[in-house]
Amino acid sequence: MKRRGQELQHRPELRQYMLPTLVYYLKLIELPNLEVETYLRQEIESNPMLEESTLDTAEENESIDNEENETDTNSEIDMDDISLIELFSDATQLPNESKEYDFDPIENVPAQEDKLYDKLMRQASDAFSGNDLELAQFIISNIEDDGYLAITPEDICTNGYSMDNVMVIISKIQHFEPIGCAWRDIREPLLTQLSHTGYSENSIEYILVRDYFRELQCNTPRDIIKNLNITEEQFQRAKENIMKLDPKPGWRCSGSPSRYVNPDFIIYWNDNKLCAGLRDDNPTQVRVRKRYIQMIKGQGKASKEEIAFIKQKIQSAQNLIMAIEQRRKTLTRIINGILSYQHEYFEKGDNYLKPMTMTEFAKQLGVNPSTISRALANKYCESPRGIHKLKFFFTAAVGHTDKRVIFEKIKAIIENEDKTSPLSDTQISKRLSREGIIISRRTISKYRDILNIHAHQFRRE
Repeated sequence: MKRRGQELQHRPELRQYMLPTLVYYLKLIELPNLEVETYLRQEIESNPMLEESTLDTAEENESIDNEENETDTNSEIDMDDISLIELFSDATQLPNESKEYDFDPIENVPAQEDKLYDKLMRQASDAFSGNDLELAQFIISNIEDDGYLAITPEDICTNGYSMDNVMVIISKIQHFEPIGCAWRDIREPLLTQLSHTGYSENSIEYILVRDYFRELQCNTPRDIIKNLNITEEQFQRAKENIMKLDPKPGWRCSGSPSRYVNPDFIIYWNDNKLCAGLRDDNPTQVRVRKRYIQMIKGQGKASKEEIAFIKQKIQSAQNLIMAIEQRRKTLTRIINGILSYQHEYFEKGDNYLKPMTMTEFAKQLGVNPSTISRALANKYCESPRGIHKLKFFFTAAVGHTDKRVIFEKIKAIIENEDKTSPLSDTQISKRLSREGIIISRRTISKYRDILNIHAHQFRRE
């Protein structure tokens, strides 16, 4: 009989579930090689089923055979000596395996502070979810060390996002610590910091940055004071407040002293042919301990709890190993794709660097653009043209001309100008238009700031 008031109900529910292998893969794909080494050693310490394998294939197979033979003859002893409590313990040293501890002086070096990328990503995980989190991660992956957003909102929208949503996410990221990152215009981080510290849009400080930034740089206070109808004292006080702001906030996290760069990829000549590959110098390799595989095959005495625990840890170890291999395949495809597309650059030089966005490149490889963004983060490539960040090879074109070509042309025009009468941004824009490069005065000004070249008023000799 069915009790009164009780009935069975079926309710459809959609949940997002991420496969364990994918979790490892997404973590590993964004790490450079040196950090992968550290990550794998941490996994070996936390999972007693994993061990480091540095032997070549032949030696490893012989070692595995020896382990299996030893397990066949001593399996009873193994199972009697190993308890579930010991497997759950924090110690990574297994019973009956004595290993002398070697002190590594490198481990005594203090840990580095969080990088800008890591700090922003962690805040994004707390602030967003779902598609907004994916969009935020894509944006953060394109933020340079000084906080500059090296991709236009229009390019971001090509991934299927609306412009309104893109601008909302960028605005929220700009209020992450350090305040003002994800800027496109040099005034943006200053305005964001003013707003964050309580200055209204009607404050003198805000108006000076928003409307009179060029005049501030040119140090022409009289015109500003007259136009704003303020006293010289008010102007000086506002200027002092502005001077306390940070125009490139990303350097707070990224501005560490120069360090040794370990390229993750290498492009090299081999028999008059350019080749590409991963640069894995003495990589840490991991494998499942064979003795535990024998345990779950029924060789020896083990409780159901012990078998269940061993199976869980072995599955976790296998997920990690599959993710490592998938990372290797993805990164190999990426570097070979870059070599194929930018072949002329590696052969002939800077003038042959082609414009290429990450979205276009992702479509060519048949992967998600966010995967490409993760894979490019914090990674370098060594080639006959030097060592570059991977993001160096990705840039949107202005019209049909690569930005870096425009940068070089702006530098060349300024280097060859009459130093007694330097060219204004408008004049530079007109000169470029004669070469078929249509670009606004404001964009010239932005590019000049990126190149750390002063305005024409300060270039006069």
